[in-house]
Amino acid sequence: MALVSGAGLTLDVSYQNTPINTLTETVTLPEQFDQTRQLLLKGEYLNVSEGRHVTHILSRSIHAVSSAKNRDTRFAKMVNKLRSGRWLGATGKPITAVVNIGVGGSDLGPNMGSFALKEFADDAALNELDVHFVSSMDGGQLYAVLPIIDPETTLFIIASKSFGTIDTFANVDTVREWIKPQLTEQQWLQDHVIGVSSNAVKMNDYGIPPAHQLTFGEGVGGRFSLWSAIGLPIALSCGLRTFERMLSGARAMDEHFGSAPAAENIPLLMAMYGIYNRQHLGINNLAILPYDGRLRMLPNYLQQLDMESNGKQATADNQAINYATGPIIWGGFGPNGQHAFFQHLHQGYDEFAADFVLVLKRQAPGFNAQVANKLADQQQLSVANCLAHRQLMKFGSDNPESPRDHYPGGHPSSLLFMDELTPETFGELIAAYEHKVFVQGVYWQLNSFDQPGVELGKKCAVDILQALQSGAKTSYDESTVTMIKKARGDE
Repeated sequence: MALVSGAGLTLDVSYQNTPINTLTETVTLPEQFDQTRQLLLKGEYLNVSEGRHVTHILSRSIHAVSSAKNRDTRFAKMVNKLRSGRWLGATGKPITAVVNIGVGGSDLGPNMGSFALKEFADDAALNELDVHFVSSMDGGQLYAVLPIIDPETTLFIIASKSFGTIDTFANVDTVREWIKPQLTEQQWLQDHVIGVSSNAVKMNDYGIPPAHQLTFGEGVGGRFSLWSAIGLPIALSCGLRTFERMLSGARAMDEHFGSAPAAENIPLLMAMYGIYNRQHLGINNLAILPYDGRLRMLPNYLQQLDMESNGKQATADNQAINYATGPIIWGGFGPNGQHAFFQHLHQGYDEFAADFVLVLKRQAPGFNAQVANKLADQQQLSVANCLAHRQLMKFGSDNPESPRDHYPGGHPSSLLFMDELTPETFGELIAAYEHKVFVQGVYWQLNSFDQPGVELGKKCAVDILQALQSGAKTSYDESTVTMIKKARGDE
């Protein structure tokens, strides 16, 4: 059995295909890795393609909003004013709902954290806000949210690092029309909008009062930003103290990552086993399987964190590479997945690796003892299923008389578990995966902190949008031209 513990988490790699001592000899990190790791932890690691330091780790201390020295920050004041019911809209009614409009890192992290930590909300006597999330450019989420909120009692967070993301402002433009029967645009901007961005100039130009702006550094990448002002919805859902507890958990993982020996270092081992499975076993995908409903958004979050960081074919100094890098990240909430895609995992032909994420115990604040006991029983049911499916994926089961009952097994997996989910262990979990991605990027010689493929896709989309709206002739391929004509109603 191979268990490694640190900062509130335990990693079981017993079901991987090589022992830790062999792994550390097989996967050799660059000679300067220790120095590189310390640069990251100090906020001095250079994102070479964008010419700035990577500073998201510093956010874990800069935004320690509930500590004595920071309780008067603008972030904290906003949270306290909204959660106490003292933030009044333009017509004098208290704000009771908040809608976060953002996409990518401005949505996935805040959404996941708000949902996972809701039961730990502090200051229970304060005003409970209904916090909603809107990210889809097609307006589908906005279509569902607008009928259940009131312009006079709703505040909108416009979250965009650049403050120019077209997906986000497509939703914002629709909201600006929606509020007009009850509010003027000036009333809406003055009393119903908070801007969160690294671009204060654009927030000013948009008309958001400086007092209602939150900024974060250019060195905080979107997919690493839930610790920064982008995490405002988490603090609004759960309170300042809970937000700070999450940050403190992340700081504990930073310390563990920075000091623990390789054979005892959770993020390092996660990264090295991922490298081993990708390059030595040829497994091109990793299933993320959380067995706690509060972590059901984790696979989507990690998909962006990992694939946007390390899905690349060029080194940090822009040299072409001819080896595999980051795997395809996919997965889903384990108990639901058992009734969906686990059939393929157990008896399909494809190779995969898996991370099982498990919470052993659960408290049930707010319920009587009888209900709390039943909820504890359900947690045990989840634990049992996690361990059973993990075991079967590794060891399989054979019935020579019935091919239908043959389970090939042989699939490597890690089990990352905690005694209980708390704001601290949640922060530790997310920080561990951040560091894992960083280590793998260093090993593969990538810049894990840019996303040039995403940027080109955005530019192409803008060009096609102009063709759709203007009716101008286009020089795209036949299929794209046909679809543009159909969308315009020309055919």
